[in-house]
Amino acid sequence: MSITENKLRIGNFTSSEIYKLMTEGKTKGTFGKPALTYIQEKIYERKLKRSLDVEASSKAMLWGSFLEPRVHNLLPLGWEHKFDETVVHPKYNFWCGSIDNVNKTEKSVGDTKCLQPKKFCEVVDCLTKCQELNDISLFRDEHPDKYWQLLSNACILGMDYIVPIIYMPYESELEEIRAEVENADLEEPWKYRFITESLKCELAYLPDDSEYKNLNIFRFELNKTDALLLEQRVIEAGVLLCT
Repeated sequence: MSITENKLRIGNFTSSEIYKLMTEGKTKGTFGKPALTYIQEKIYERKLKRSLDVEASSKAMLWGSFLEPRVHNLLPLGWEHKFDETVVHPKYNFWCGSIDNVNKTEKSVGDTKCLQPKKFCEVVDCLTKCQELNDISLFRDEHPDKYWQLLSNACILGMDYIVPIIYMPYESELEEIRAEVENADLEEPWKYRFITESLKCELAYLPDDSEYKNLNIFRFELNKTDALLLEQRVIEAGVLLCT
């Protein structure tokens, strides 16, 4: 099912866009323009009974979605791949999130990102610095969309840790990936044809001697202050949404 046809997401706040609610207006504690626009869009969806978005997948999005199962197979034992399972918050039925990975034993929620080269470097370097400082605030400030998405999913599931998972395949993995595309039972195989037909230089990969690793897993304890702040913002936005 297309994400635009997912009824749990239509007219509700989702983890992937929840960062918009964290933007503030000129007066502290008020909603900024991106937040108000996002709330209005969700009001429109409730009246339309459908998503405002028209399905259009970029090559970067398709590349990432195809690689997700591969990334899961590289994770340590204990991780469940949820295949973008959408979960509604147990207290607020207008707040939901699509989950990539969960480790119930470690009370952790993960989110897999298969990024294009520049963004891959930016995010991995930022998270590495956060890990060294044992402080997630730089990630929150520089990549708010990714931070608040993870935090939102942790709140929805009641998890104590957030785990950003950043992946880019090595050059030596490309032929195997192309073979997987050829043999995969895909609903819309033509969308993924570019993976097998593109030149190597047109795909996001790491040379085998790169200073970066292909799989980068970071783990941070949930910032409870941020979690409470997010919940409060969602509640306030919910009042506008539902009235």
